[in-house]
Order: sequence, then C-alpha cells, then structure tokens
Amino acid sequence: MIVYNRYINSRDHTWYDSSNVLYSLCYDNVGDDSKRVVKVVFKQGRTYIYKDVDVGDYLCFKTATSTGSAFNEYIKHYDGVRLPDVDVEELDKLRESFINEGKITEEAHSKLAYTLEYNQDNKEFRLTLNGVTIYEGVDDHVSILKLLSSMNITCEIKDLTEPIGENDYETE
Repeated sequence: MIVYNRYINSRDHTWYDSSNVLYSLCYDNVGDDSKRVVKVVFKQGRTYIYKDVDVGDYLCFKTATSTGSAFNEYIKHYDGVRLPDVDVEELDKLRESFINEGKITEEAHSKLAYTLEYNQDNKEFRLTLNGVTIYEGVDDHVSILKLLSSMNITCEIKDLTEPIGENDYETE
C-alpha cells in the first residue's frame, strides 16, 4: 500500500507500507506511452530495474493493497537487472525532503493559481501552476493518469465493471 507518492520531472517516486517492497521509481519513456522503466527497491536496499513494463502492469502493482503479491504478479516476469544496493537511509531522506518541500501552508495554499491556456483551433492546451507548466496536451487525446500525476494527485485505480451510460454525465 502506498505511504507516499511524488511525481516530478517525469518520474513517479512511490514509497510503500509493505513487508518486502520499500520503494519504486517509474520513468516515463519518451515517445512510448505504453511502456515504462521501473526501479524497485526492497526493504534491505536490494534494487532491480525492469525495462519495457506495460503501464497497466505498473499501475496495478503501484496501487495494489498487497505490494509484494502485486510485484510477483505484475512486475517480476519482466527482464530485471540487479543494481547495486541502495542506502535505505538515503531513500528515507529523499522522501522526507519531498514531504518537507511539498508542505503547503495555509497562506501558500491560498496562492495556488492554476491557469489553463487553450487553443480552440487545434485543441492544444497548457496547464500551469503559478506560472510553471505542469501539463501540455491536445484535448480529446489526454491521459487522465498523466494529468493526475502531474498535479501530484494520488488515486486508487479500479476496474470499471459496468459500462458508463450515456446519461450518467448529463446535468439536466
């Protein structure tokens, strides 16, 4: 289960409350929205990197309630390379620095300013936060997962078991 998540510079940093998995780092591949490079760090610092991981498999692993079982089901079958062990204390320091950096005081929260720039001709848009671009895209071709990640919004992903009806979003 996720205890902390931070998406920054096209990298998804996630710490877990798990008996086995401590941390994962997912790199967004440039030019391929369906594959990821995922680094997994286990409790004692043992570290592996997995290439060409399907984004759906990564998301199922990341959001599972049992991270260890999800690792075995969704990630372990990809070709992994053992990396040098990570200093777990340094990883904890990184998480603390993200937490402290991300703390928003009431005053700072009142100054958050999202701006959406939109070109009606080609449907391109840019979302900025206090003047810094956090997401760009084309309307009708937006990855909601990337958009939420760019806004540092963590959510649980569940399978949609029933189709969404046409009338579910009408506001009449």
